[in-house]
Amino acid sequence: MDVQAPVALVTGANRGVGLALARALAGRGWRVMATAREPVKAEALAALASANPQVSIEPLDVTRVESIEALAARHVGEPIDLLFNNAAVLGDRHDVGNRRQQLGGLDQALFVEVMKTNAYGPLKLAERLADNVAASRQKKIVTLSSGLGSLSLMGSMSMFYFYQMSKAALNMGLRALRHDLRPRGITVAILAPGLVKTELLAQSGYTGEALSPEQSAAGLLKLVEGLTPEDPGLPINVDGQVLPW
Repeated sequence: MDVQAPVALVTGANRGVGLALARALAGRGWRVMATAREPVKAEALAALASANPQVSIEPLDVTRVESIEALAARHVGEPIDLLFNNAAVLGDRHDVGNRRQQLGGLDQALFVEVMKTNAYGPLKLAERLADNVAASRQKKIVTLSSGLGSLSLMGSMSMFYFYQMSKAALNMGLRALRHDLRPRGITVAILAPGLVKTELLAQSGYTGEALSPEQSAAGLLKLVEGLTPEDPGLPINVDGQVLPW
């Protein structure tokens, strides 16, 4: 393991974009702490870690404060150049049929789950690892948002009230976080992966064209490389276009 290599912590790295990010970063010589809620079930991630000593697997459930605290305690004083908040949920995969986040069936328990995962978790993790990021050379916190969190782009989309609300809330929280961490030299950025062939997109019912996780990860990391403390903190899509709020 190259102890001089930059260090990234990627959440939700057991599949999809998170797994592709972990693989791409390791391929570029980074040390990667790849998190999964249930590491024993993360077979693809385990295979990646087994084949690459630069990748280590960390248990993390971003909906549980005690899990976030435990991870932070394990890495006190360790610099983290890039905290990449990728973990997110759309909601129950049967939402389309059960209307649990549509008008007529709005389910409070699902609302809490989605908001905890998509909005609170990334913010709390950034809070607890801010010292680690500040101690690094690159000092970057990146979180994945979505065009579905944009009021301007919403149109007639109303199938996923909670997911859309969570991403809009996330954007606001990250702007506040950017303001608070900027004096410490930390860059807080909001990126969007585009439409990607993942389990989350399949749950949405979308069947059109989409990027592969590898294509999305490559585009996202290109944007990450160009981030500076002067970044305006606007949501940027994987193609470099600013997403309207």
